[in-house]
Amino acid sequence: MSEAALAMPARGWLDRTTGFFDGMARWSAVGLLIGVPTSIALVNISILFLLIGWFCSGRWPSKWDALRASPLTLPVVLLSLWMLLGIAWSDADRKVIGSHLYVYSKLPLMLILLTVFDQARWRQRAWWAFAIGCLITLGSTYASIWVHIPWADSHQRGFGVSHHIFNDYIAQGLAMSVFVAWAVHQAVLARQPALRWGWVVIVALGVFSITHLLAGRTGQVTVMAMGMAMIMTIESARVRWASVLLLVAGAVVLAFSSPQIIARVTQAIAEAQQYDSAGVVSTSIGARLDMWRNAWGMFLDSPWIGHGPGGYRVLSTAIYSIGAQCSVSCIHPHNQYLFFLVDHGLPGLLMYLWVLACLAALVVRSHGAQRALVTGFLAVLFVDGFINGPFWVTTERHLFATVLPLLMAAWPPRASPTSDADTT
Repeated sequence: MSEAALAMPARGWLDRTTGFFDGMARWSAVGLLIGVPTSIALVNISILFLLIGWFCSGRWPSKWDALRASPLTLPVVLLSLWMLLGIAWSDADRKVIGSHLYVYSKLPLMLILLTVFDQARWRQRAWWAFAIGCLITLGSTYASIWVHIPWADSHQRGFGVSHHIFNDYIAQGLAMSVFVAWAVHQAVLARQPALRWGWVVIVALGVFSITHLLAGRTGQVTVMAMGMAMIMTIESARVRWASVLLLVAGAVVLAFSSPQIIARVTQAIAEAQQYDSAGVVSTSIGARLDMWRNAWGMFLDSPWIGHGPGGYRVLSTAIYSIGAQCSVSCIHPHNQYLFFLVDHGLPGLLMYLWVLACLAALVVRSHGAQRALVTGFLAVLFVDGFINGPFWVTTERHLFATVLPLLMAAWPPRASPTSDADTT
């Protein structure tokens, strides 16, 4: 028997083994997208099996090709290395530095997801997994108006109160905003009128849940920004400006019909005035304004290299000496851009903006429904960065660190109006 014939069984066993682990990695990534809007535990389990499958699956040449082809790779690698280098000048203790690096480990995880979502069918499965998780959340949100939902985080019934289910109302509002963008994308692609109108109904239910059934202002702001950004991708100027007027009119109607929006806007104005006149920092807006002011001062103290991982934590504990206030204001400044400036200086912020620029470049390369989807996601991520920590807060970073590479994995083939359905 020839040497080639003797080697065939071993080669077949190796192919089956690597194929098994490759499937494990891909299905784990799909499970990860289900867990993003529903379960932190499922997210963690999915990441564990994703990493095992990814490292054992081989395919190194194709993985390298996917990473080399994506413009996202270089800024993510440079930002991760810059964070590691910052340990050399950080005054934070090892525990704080360790937690900082653990949080931002989602940056290299995005590169792994790029290689897992390199095929259109797996991207489609991931989007549908995310949609299933959001639809479960959406259905539970509406059901909780009238009946008790055992798995709901909020146990209030009726209108005028928050009905967040698996995550806090901020995270649910952000996830639902991204889901609404994807549902709009599906409605545009739908060829059957009944299916298109079905997606329109889902879009309306999703928007209404954000504006009327959640207490957070974040979701209300991001869904408005997302809608405006998606409308601006419409090629026909007449349709685009008519849609802008329709969106503004709809926003006004929703605002005046929602006790949640009216109450939260009124409260925000009052809290800003209290901070301006009396320095009150015990409110949501007052605390944010104070954190932003102090964070800017921290950045000016070391603008070029920052204070290293955990630098904001060290400096803020000297400012916020009251335990209750420090539990909020010493963790992060509720502004991702200022957070990068304080900890990682101007280079860190520029590298993060480079990541956002990759999404903007994908907008240029995309067309039609796909362009609207990428634009909507970018708007949500960009706006949320001014009022929260999209890559710091647990539930938020799971959302953005998974959907961002899911979108960017469609980069290699140049999108066209006839291939929108294949690039998602």
